[in-house]
Amino acid sequence: MALYAPHVYSDPLTIAALETLAGELPGQARVMLVLKDGSRVAGTVVMRPCLQHFSDPAEQAGVNAMVRLDDLARISQQHVIWLDSVRQVLRLGEPGPGEVL
Repeated sequence: MALYAPHVYSDPLTIAALETLAGELPGQARVMLVLKDGSRVAGTVVMRPCLQHFSDPAEQAGVNAMVRLDDLARISQQHVIWLDSVRQVLRLGEPGPGEVL
């Protein structure tokens, strides 16, 4: 487990927002994540993220979480994304015939 995160949070409202995001990412859900920088990542959630304690580069303590996605197009590709970088979670439908789960 990483001890450091690029950003950590201790404000109750921000923590509640992160918990809400984590709740939108159940294990095995097919999602498209819209990131704060405008990019998008599609994949299957490996396991629901949970908030953990980290320190930031200035040694301030707080919480953040990581979500790991298996890429939908390249099965061998995985994405690890800090939860605070997610702006929106879009649920994708179930795979069609011939598509990989």
